[in-house]
Amino acid sequence: MTDNNTSHLAGEFLVAGELSRRGYAVSITFGNAKSVDIYATAGKSTICIDAKAGRGKSNWPVLKSSVKEEMYYIFVYLQRQNKIIDNEPPEYFITSGNKFLTKDLIKTWGTRQGVTYSSLNNEEYKERWDKLPPP
Repeated sequence: MTDNNTSHLAGEFLVAGELSRRGYAVSITFGNAKSVDIYATAGKSTICIDAKAGRGKSNWPVLKSSVKEEMYYIFVYLQRQNKIIDNEPPEYFITSGNKFLTKDLIKTWGTRQGVTYSSLNNEEYKERWDKLPPP
């Protein structure tokens, strides 16, 4: 059985690996009180990435007040255990902070806020690595 911390770390490493494969130089940050998960070079600048990962299709917890316009958000659906055994790859959903806020993707359920899998599972976000500045 996996826990949330393990899923989050897996997501960070998967995003960093995919970015590296695509030509970005990446650096992962570690710790519990960090504001950026991954730094990646894009041309002569550096982009900041917040990686969110989960094994279910329900939602990723995100507070609207914590979203930064200049950051990129990459959500990873890690797949359930039986899908991993069947060799199903993770799914990635990419958006920028400013689009994240203007599209009003964050929903509130009682005292919780987050982004649902169903709101990101479309051509605007799924596998949209082209939304990042080129390496």
